[in-house]
Amino acid sequence: MNIKKVAVLGSGVMGSAIAAHLANAGIPSYLLDIVPRELGDDDKKQGLTETDPRFRNKFAINAIQNVLPNQKPSPVFDKRVLKLITPGNFEDDMSKLAECDWIIEVVVERLDIKQKVFSQVEEHRRKDAVVSSNTSGIRLKEMCEGRSDSFKKHFLITHFFNPVRYMKLVEIVASEHTDPKIVSNMAQFLEVGLGKGVVYAKDTPTFVANRIGVYGFMNTIHHAIEQGMSIEAVDKITGPATGKAKSATFRTADLAGLDTLVHIAKNNREQIDDEGNDTLIMPDIITKMVENKWIGQKAGQGFYKKGKDASGNKQILSIDLKTGEYKEQEKVRYNSLGLAKNLDTAGERIKAMINADDEAGRFAWLTTRDTLSYAANRIPEITDDVVNMDRAMKWGFNWELGPFESLDAIGVKEFADRLQKDGKSVPNTIQSVLNDGDGVFYKNEGGKSLYFDFESKSYKAIEAPKTHLVLKTLRDEGKVLKSNSGASIIDLGDGVVNVEFHTKMNAIDADIGQILNDAIDLVEGDDQYKGIVISNDAQNFSVGANLMLLWMEAQQKNWDGIETMVKGFQDVCLRLRTSKKPVVGAPSGMALGGGCEVLLGCDVVRAHAETYIGLVEVGAGLIPGGGGNKNLLMNIEANLKEKGPVGWAGKSDGGPFPKAQKTFEAIGFAKVATSAVEGQKIGYLPGQGRTRLSMSRDHLLYDAKQDVLELAKDYTPAAAREDIYVAGMGGKMAMFSAIKGFHAQGLISDHDRLIAEKLAHVLAGGDLPNQGFVSEQYLLDIEREAFISLCGEEKTQARMQALLMTGKPLRN
Repeated sequence: MNIKKVAVLGSGVMGSAIAAHLANAGIPSYLLDIVPRELGDDDKKQGLTETDPRFRNKFAINAIQNVLPNQKPSPVFDKRVLKLITPGNFEDDMSKLAECDWIIEVVVERLDIKQKVFSQVEEHRRKDAVVSSNTSGIRLKEMCEGRSDSFKKHFLITHFFNPVRYMKLVEIVASEHTDPKIVSNMAQFLEVGLGKGVVYAKDTPTFVANRIGVYGFMNTIHHAIEQGMSIEAVDKITGPATGKAKSATFRTADLAGLDTLVHIAKNNREQIDDEGNDTLIMPDIITKMVENKWIGQKAGQGFYKKGKDASGNKQILSIDLKTGEYKEQEKVRYNSLGLAKNLDTAGERIKAMINADDEAGRFAWLTTRDTLSYAANRIPEITDDVVNMDRAMKWGFNWELGPFESLDAIGVKEFADRLQKDGKSVPNTIQSVLNDGDGVFYKNEGGKSLYFDFESKSYKAIEAPKTHLVLKTLRDEGKVLKSNSGASIIDLGDGVVNVEFHTKMNAIDADIGQILNDAIDLVEGDDQYKGIVISNDAQNFSVGANLMLLWMEAQQKNWDGIETMVKGFQDVCLRLRTSKKPVVGAPSGMALGGGCEVLLGCDVVRAHAETYIGLVEVGAGLIPGGGGNKNLLMNIEANLKEKGPVGWAGKSDGGPFPKAQKTFEAIGFAKVATSAVEGQKIGYLPGQGRTRLSMSRDHLLYDAKQDVLELAKDYTPAAAREDIYVAGMGGKMAMFSAIKGFHAQGLISDHDRLIAEKLAHVLAGGDLPNQGFVSEQYLLDIEREAFISLCGEEKTQARMQALLMTGKPLRN
């Protein structure tokens, strides 16, 4: 669907966030709201009148202005995109709806107000424009009462989850009047254009994710009160240990707002009559918290609040569910939690927890039993199949496994047997898959993923467009060309291969380096191959180099081993850049340290918009060692040259210092870009059209493959440069002076100063007495020398050890 302009009706938290995310995608929007009732004191001080647009558009203007300073994490990739949002109001600007391809209503959750807005929309909308509501629970049928056939044909619910930029889920609800083509086109736009995952829900109260999620939340609270569990214990049990988000139960409630959860639970109880109705009765402690306005993070306190101990040190207090008073958190220790922590997959952790014979295990079983049973009973009431149900909970509540995936991991028959042992009835869906299926809701056959369909009582393929390339599926289909313990070469078809990392957290090691070299050898030596993509299906592209191996070698003083390791990594990153065939890096999530250096070596980067990239080696007491200093320097040089300011040879009189300074700031302060757009701005991702963005994580690999095919049509390999203009001794002394100033002010430690001076030494060209030209290999050699010398420092080794032991940087 070709959506070029959107009208967002309502500038509250959700409305402004939707407009902001449209801006992220490069789509302009009108953000409209009501006209304020009267001039306020601030308005009068500014000399505004009731006819002034600044007064009449006040709510929308303030919403746009509040996007950056008041919302963390930021809803936008870069503040510059906010210029795509035009503020307005419902009285003066509804005629502008005629310009819009999509009109989304995001006003208060009251049917009468929504119907009034839709009446205005119908008056001004273009007849082919799509109209949708972001309601979280009002029935579609009720909202479009009294509307024309044309309106109903183009009307649906598109329910986004907050925060809009980061939450993948959008629930679509259509009626019998909605044109199926409108539904499919909107789904494609939401997925490709905005990077969302679409779940098809039925027109039932609170749809899919909130129906299950709020029941699970209320069920957990009731069990916690009955079992006398502390909220911190519950959060330890109902977090990653049982395949849920780190925020678990009560921290999630604080983030979402207890008032919001209470509203949804109350709404569900009034509108729904099912086996979970009594679970939605609000415990007295929750009623008290809402009355006291202890509703979570937005109020400064909820289930948790900041406080101080007897010594005045800051701490996080938790509420006692019995007394309603805040107290110091208890230390939560259960054998089952320790066991689960050492298990790799969510399925293994869930199964271990619910079968554990301790208090945590019993609690995990009770809450898991009830929530999965409730979810299993909701098909086909709220959605038609297990795929939509599972996606809703993974994308909307950050579950690692959906309800039916969890049942498969536990064992469907084992779960059913235990339900009966507890005197509970077995849901029909579970009985069906045991009687008519193979006892699992999902299975793989011939490389295809199948799910059990309750209507046909058979297994059906999970449909995915050709633009969804999944490496696991390709592995199952036998497309692996070569593999070792660290990485694999996988055939993507059409002459394109993919290098996939699969070490723990995708940490860069010698095995990955070997496979990268093998992939280059393969495509350069065989004309049937057109190029390489470097990507993986993991949450994070790569968190850096194998620090444990490096620390162990440093402890043993194996400097020759470190030299070989670093030289090998430098060489392969240089090979990536100068390969005879195009190499496209395709990151998503974190790309830190060595992971960033791999991307800096790629010819083109096809980045998922949610890529968090940076050279963070200083936290480990090091500087980049895989060519990151040199490649970032060259990226920044190219960016400065493109913009036309001073700072590159032959342009004005700025010399080589500005690029060295910017590179020093990025590496020395370990800047991590919070989006791919910011990554380009800093220089971690290349400019000059060499970085392309994909909003959709699901389309990333396909997009990268197309990039390779496009580049291969007329590809000119890059040559290793001999003309990098560096600042020499003068530039180094200027950076040393700044470092000395930071040290004198107490802003950096002695060891920080040493690291910074090593970095300045490399960026300025080593001991070069004057400005001049050097080769890439020259910079790699002095980078490697500086890196190895830092490895020999006791304080660097202490920093590496601290990161490995605690995951937190040591300031020494």
